[in-house]
Amino acid sequence: MPGGYGLSSKDRPMEFHQLRYFIAAAEELGITRAARRLNVTQPALSRQIAALEEELGVALFDRIKQRIYLTDAGRFFLTRARQIVCDAATSAQQVREQFGSARRTLRLGFLTPFLDDLVVPAVKAFRQRHPTTQVALFELSPRAQLDRLRNDELDLAVLGNVATDDHAVFEVHAIMRSRMAAILPVDHALSARRSIALRELAGEVFVSLSDLLFPGRRDFLRAICARQGFEPNIGTECDSLPLLLGAVASGEGVALLPRHSEKLPHGGCVYVTLKSPITHAETFLVRRRGPAAAGIAALSGEIEACAAAVSGPPEGK
Repeated sequence: MPGGYGLSSKDRPMEFHQLRYFIAAAEELGITRAARRLNVTQPALSRQIAALEEELGVALFDRIKQRIYLTDAGRFFLTRARQIVCDAATSAQQVREQFGSARRTLRLGFLTPFLDDLVVPAVKAFRQRHPTTQVALFELSPRAQLDRLRNDELDLAVLGNVATDDHAVFEVHAIMRSRMAAILPVDHALSARRSIALRELAGEVFVSLSDLLFPGRRDFLRAICARQGFEPNIGTECDSLPLLLGAVASGEGVALLPRHSEKLPHGGCVYVTLKSPITHAETFLVRRRGPAAAGIAALSGEIEACAAAVSGPPEGK
């Protein structure tokens, strides 16, 4: 048979790199930025995403002018694609450690905003001091990180909100604080202001992060607003930070995020400082309960040192 073994394009199994390309495009909300991040050409990335859409039989992106937006199918598929990529990396490392000659690897989970100024410098410093110990990085939602900690598939996790029930299960240490900001569409009536009071958003529809994937986030948002005398009208919940920023940019509502996340691509929306009383979000370092192995303790120390350099220690530390 010819080179497709008689299968139609919709019957051929998807290729692993297509998932990586799709994830990058979804997170960057742009083909050019995704291609630059992956060090591939823009036409090659576009072709592979188009092939994936043809194979699935659905559009994963809406393409409007020079920007792309995830469709409902794309949002649904993004979480599954991330899980597949992470599972493959974890399984491969476990096989190398148990049946090959690979050394024990420390596994660190994190959210995207913490990569450049927290995770990367901490891991670099750790490797300089412990050159024989490997560190594997996993970009995962908070819920996926906690589940993997529970299943001994991660050693450490860098998270934002941690639900009360999870505090009872894990060792949770606050390592960093970031001032909260309002995220508004660029054409919002308040977007040109240098700062606003949170209560000025009392009549707005809010976009939040999914409580299923970001446990504790909904309660955190409600508590912030309750201190200003109102209950937020949460109209949309998103599965990732890039999707939340995209939802705000497309006019679905306003949001609150730590200022630390401003480094993420956010065309179409602006970060506006919140007036006093100043509200902060804390960042936590989480691990399983019990004595920490020497490598885990050393990596934890490097992460805490980098966090202190970024924002100073949290109150109470």
